[in-house]
Order: sequence, then structure tokens, then C-alpha cells
Amino acid sequence: MSCFLHKFCVLLLVLTLGAKFSYSQDEFALIESRINDYLKAEVEPEKLNQDVKKYISDITGEGYWPAINYSSVAETSWEPLLHLKRVKQFSLTLALKGQGIEKNSKLESLTVKALRYWLAKNPKSNNWFQNDIASPTTIGEILLLLKNTRILPTSLQDSLLKSMEQGNVVKAIGANKLDIATHIIYRASLTKDKALMDSAVHQAFLPITLDNREGLQKDYSYLQHGPQLQIASYGQVFLNGEYKVASWLLGTSYALSSEKVKILDHYLNETFLKTIRGRYIDFNTEGRGVSRNDVLDKIDITAKGGPNALLALVEKVNPENALALGAAQKRIMQKEAPSFMIKPAHIHFWKADYTVHNRSAYSFNLRSVSKRTVRAEAGNKENLLAKFLPDGSTNIQRSGQEYFNIMPVWEWDKIPGVTGRDYPIDQKLTIEWGERGVGVFVGGVSDGVYGASAYQLNYNEVTAKKAWFFFDGEVVCLGAAINSFAKEAITTTVNQAWQKGRVKALANNKFISVDNTLSSMDLKWIWHDSVGYYFPKGGKLKLSNQVQKGSWSLINLNRSKEQVKGKVFKLWFEHGLDPADDSYAYIVRPGVSEKDMLKPYADVEILSNDGAIQAVKNNALNMLQAVFHEPGILNGPNFSLKVDRACIVLIKNTSTTTPTVYVADPTQTLTQVKLSFNSQWVKENEERSISFPNGSDKGKSVSFQFE
Repeated sequence: MSCFLHKFCVLLLVLTLGAKFSYSQDEFALIESRINDYLKAEVEPEKLNQDVKKYISDITGEGYWPAINYSSVAETSWEPLLHLKRVKQFSLTLALKGQGIEKNSKLESLTVKALRYWLAKNPKSNNWFQNDIASPTTIGEILLLLKNTRILPTSLQDSLLKSMEQGNVVKAIGANKLDIATHIIYRASLTKDKALMDSAVHQAFLPITLDNREGLQKDYSYLQHGPQLQIASYGQVFLNGEYKVASWLLGTSYALSSEKVKILDHYLNETFLKTIRGRYIDFNTEGRGVSRNDVLDKIDITAKGGPNALLALVEKVNPENALALGAAQKRIMQKEAPSFMIKPAHIHFWKADYTVHNRSAYSFNLRSVSKRTVRAEAGNKENLLAKFLPDGSTNIQRSGQEYFNIMPVWEWDKIPGVTGRDYPIDQKLTIEWGERGVGVFVGGVSDGVYGASAYQLNYNEVTAKKAWFFFDGEVVCLGAAINSFAKEAITTTVNQAWQKGRVKALANNKFISVDNTLSSMDLKWIWHDSVGYYFPKGGKLKLSNQVQKGSWSLINLNRSKEQVKGKVFKLWFEHGLDPADDSYAYIVRPGVSEKDMLKPYADVEILSNDGAIQAVKNNALNMLQAVFHEPGILNGPNFSLKVDRACIVLIKNTSTTTPTVYVADPTQTLTQVKLSFNSQWVKENEERSISFPNGSDKGKSVSFQFE
């Protein structure tokens, strides 16, 4: 190679590396700028000024607040974190100087002293989250806000950066992995460390994949703390965090790929938003957070939550979401009715043992548990009474606010939909962080619009076979083979929601208003808050329409002891002591009027409700749904359906020559089922052999059509 050519190549390499270095530095500056904009976006100058004035008046010359217990090791409401949050307020004030923020000559020195005090004290919590996520995240935000003020000595900044090296991002999973990766992104941005940024972004976006051990699943449910339902709670943290980081990295070489944007959007639109009715989310999705006041209210994900609210971040990352997000925002902000732009949908999440049923008039969601999933958890002194929450709990919403903040006054052994023991006092969870379920036959069949779900209950000395059949105007709820030798009587709760308006009943052939309590063996129906409850097989039913009392501290020791009370609509079956093969049947019709209740109603027909088969025919929809707890034959008017394995079946267009069959294996153990269906329209003498999915699709519905 000639000397000239050699020099030319060297020069070209230098220029290329220089360009890349410059580009990288430009990207770091852009990312840092966006993070700072994000941190400053929600500041309310007047409130910030007031808070900072108070904090300055209370802080000592050594840089600490006497009212804070720096020795606290509490798992929640950890006091030392208040120190960092107040220093963050100082940092915002310094970063926003001249933008409606009042100046204070002491602020710079107090900020430095407060940060030095934190390092010297080095407080620790017994909750790893406070140490590995909350503290380093807040320190990173402080450092980013203070960077351009140049008030921090280099040695102090270096020490604070070193203190941020907390948490094992590689071993962490789900939303926790994302949280740790986020404060590593802060550190990489501050240090201009490209290798660290590459690693942090990779880890931050790694949870946006399907079929994780925890986190996002193949069916687009979200599980964390083992395979435990966490669609809101950790699932919402995941959404907020991923869209937040993605918004910071738009247009850079670190930008979220289009494939991962699609996955994230699908989880948001087809799972998370579908669990919200009006302004309020299904209580089943919140994990132990259900024991926190106001948690079901999702107003903060809209524009009312500020410029950094979830829906704003989603639209920033992918403007194609605008139409769906606009509709959701109008419903949540109550600018439109809860029914606004709601399309019929039925989703069974086979990885989560959870069913969502959406209609314009209502939502009816169901949570159960199997040996594949984890029961409700208690932890950090939260969710103390949710022992029976996953045992077939049903969330019935019209306005959305039916269960909002009802949890302190709930009778927790009468959670809506649950069959269990009637205790004199509510039972506490004795195993923290959840325990595995025990059932095998738990699942559902779905065609995307209709479906059936089943739960074989075997918990706390109570066994039962429970099934739900979901249509348009009604959901049919059946229970059979109810057995128990427990010392308490056994009940099945139809609903327990806030009482609203009048309660009407047709009992003993009399049309009555119920103002207090009602007990009847001949109750035909109950109507309350535009929801009708029919009892086609009767049963010993009790209704309570009284004030119930409690406090948040009864279910969450970190919350207020102040008494909460309110009138509660509570309706349940009494199966008595030592029930043997008892049963129940009720039909929920949301969105009906009092006049509708007086009209004849015969759209659905219960064909079987015993320990072998539970089945319902909807004549208006020409649809059959059946739960086979064992191989068998279901004979109905003009048809017979036979299966050689326990399964759940849905057949559409039954009175035609081309019915469509949907089948699911709730045990998630079968490879196939043999099925035959004969009717006056279909003469099918041979059994059809239907193969079930394998791997992560076990439990998913399969279909075929007769020709």
C-alpha cells in the first residue's frame, strides 16, 4: 500500500469514528434532554414553590429533616425515601429557575448538604424495591436535573453515581427489570457510557416479548410474582415504563422496533383497556393493590394525569393509536358513556385463568386459579383478607363504579361469584406472596365474541364444579357437585356491590321492594342498579341491603384506620352445613329495566347442571355451550353431542347444516379429543378427531366447521 493511500485510509477511519462519536454524543444529548423534559413536564409552579418553602424551613443546617426517621427499615411507606423526594423538589426548582419558580439563595448549598447527608447515612429498607429501584431512580433524576446547574462537586456526583449501582438487571424480570434498566439509562446518559446505554436499552425492552416466565404472556395476559394475574398493578407499571423509555428514544439508534411496538400496543388495547369499564378497572387485575384506596380509578392514565400520562405517551410512540386512545380517554374522563365505541369481545386468557367479556351495555369478567397459576397474594402488610379472591370471582360492571373503594366494607368470604365457607369473621391470608392453586380442570373456550369458562373448585375443604356461559344480553352461572364437611355453612355469592337505587324482587309470586333483608326459597328474580338476576332453579337465597362498615387498615396495615361505611347490595345462595352434591343456577342480565324484568324471558335453556356436564343452549343466538367434566354424551332437543375427553365446547349455528365447533382443553394436558355432533340438520356418524395446541398455546381454543 502506498504511503498516500495508507494516510488516506487512516484519515477516513478517523473521520468515520469521529462522525460516529459525534452522532453518539448528539443522541446522548437528545435522550438526556427528553428525560429532563419528562421530569419537568408535570411541575405545578405554585405547588412546587409552596413545598420547597416548607422543606427549606424544616431542614437543618446539616442537610436532614428531623421529622424523618432515617433508621426506618419499613417495607412500604419507607420514610427515608421522603428525603430524596424532597431533594428532587429542590433540584426541580434549581433546574426551572426563571420559569415561574421562586429563587432562594440557600437552595444550592442545602441541596448539596442534603445529598451528602444521604450518602453518609446510607439508609436501607427491608424491601429490596426501595434499595434497588426507588432510591437509585430518584438519585438519577436528581442528578439529571442538576447537571446543567453545575452545583455538584465532581466527587459528590461520582459518589452518587456509584450509589446508583443497585439491582441485578439481568436476573430481574418483568416490570422490575424495566425499572432497574431505567435508572441504568439515567446513569449511562450522565456518564456518556455507550456500552452501558446499549446494555440498559436492551434490558429495558427485553420484557416486550411473549411467553416470558413472568411478565407478558403468549395470550397477552400479564403475570408477575410467579404466574399470578397482574394485568393492572405490575402490568400497568410495565406499560408506563416501556412507553416512557420508548418516547425518550424515538428517532435514535436505540428506538423501539416496530415489532415490539405492535406487541406493546396489542397488550394495551386488547388486554389492559378492555379491563376498564368507564373510569374504573376490574378489581381482579390489581393484585395486592386492590387493598389500596382509589386504585381502581384510572383517570391518571388520561390527560387529567398530565402530559406524561400513559395514553399521551402511547400516542407519542405510535400516533396510529389515536382513534382508540381518544375513545378510551373520553370514556375514562367521563366525557362519553362507558358504552362509547365498545365492541363485543370475549377473551379467555389461558395462561392466566382469567376471562374478559365486553359488551356495550356491560363488562363481566371472571378470575379463577389452577395449579398452573398463583392465588392472590398478601405482602408488605397489604391485601390481608383476599384469601378467596381467585375462586371464581366475578366483576359485573355497568357504570364501572360498582366496586370502587368497596373493599374495606366487603364481607371477604362473599366475594362476587365465589363458593366457600361462611365465616363469622373474615379470614386472613396466612401465606405471603401467593400460593399455587390446586385445580387442574380450569379454563375456557372462546370464539373471540362468545365463550364458556369452568373452574373445578377444591380449596379450604370445599369442592364444586362451577361454570359460566357468556352471551350478549346475559351470562349464565352454574354450580354443581358442591360438597363440604367444614364446620361452617357454605354459600355462593351472586354479587356484593355498592347499593344504588331501589331493589325489586319477585318472591313467592309477589312483586316487592326490598329495603333491608330478604330470605326466600321461591325467589324468581332480583333487580338492582339496572342489572337483573334470574333464578330458574330456585334455591335458598338471601339478600342484604344494609350499611356495612370497615376500614382500609383492616385489609392493608399501611392505610388509614378511619371508619368507612356504606350501603351494600349483597345477594347469595345458602347451601347449608355439609352440603352433598348441591347446586345453584342464576342468570345475570345487565342493562335491563324494571319493565324488562316483568316480561317473559326464555332466551336461554339450561340443559344440564351436574357433576358430569354443565350446558346451556341460547335459542336466540342458535348457540350451544357445554362443559364436559368427564367424557360423555349431552342429549338435547334435536341434537346429541358426544366427547371422549373432558373438555369445553361451543357450537355456533346449531340449527344449520354447517355448524362451527370450538373446543378447548382446560386441563392443558390433552393432545386431542374425539367429538361427534348429530342433529336433524347434521347427520354425523363418525367422530371427529380434533388436535389441541401444544407448548405455550396449551389451553387455547381450536375450531372446525361441519360441511
